[in-house]
Amino acid sequence: MIFFGHLGITTAVIKVYDNIFYNKKTVIEKVPIDYRFILIGSILPDIIDKPIGAYFFRSTFHNSRVFAHTLLFSTILMLWGVYLLIKRRNNNVLLLGMSSLMHLILDSMWLYPAILLWPYFGLKFPARAEGNWIQGNIDRLLTDPTYFLPEIIGFIIIAYYFIKLIRNKQVMEFIKQGKL
Repeated sequence: MIFFGHLGITTAVIKVYDNIFYNKKTVIEKVPIDYRFILIGSILPDIIDKPIGAYFFRSTFHNSRVFAHTLLFSTILMLWGVYLLIKRRNNNVLLLGMSSLMHLILDSMWLYPAILLWPYFGLKFPARAEGNWIQGNIDRLLTDPTYFLPEIIGFIIIAYYFIKLIRNKQVMEFIKQGKL
């Protein structure tokens, strides 16, 4: 998955949670969900790891999935987020952690246990044949349904919410408060 799959599917999962469970909480219990943090968190592992593993330290890691693609990264974010939620009633870091965890699920990171469970199997990340990953992603987008279908679904979801924001004249509200 590249971009829209992560953004759209993660947003949809959190929105379903929001509609089914979160809206049933009382006003006192409820801390609003800021969907800007959902969107950032859904691609945060790639924002961090692609520059580190594929560009700046390519000869060191030989892998564009390193620190932020680990369960440890998402767990630390979520634990820090729970602390901030309890102390300051702010759930933004928790949302980043939950969305980052969704990223790992959508990337099928269980297929790479040495990365997912790092540092359990050692401090060194396994090398992955990265080659030209941009060209590889483009090729897979054109030929692999397991790759292009989530992207199409994610694009449709993001387009739906974008159109809904425009129709309801809530774009500025989303930009300022993250309300969807």
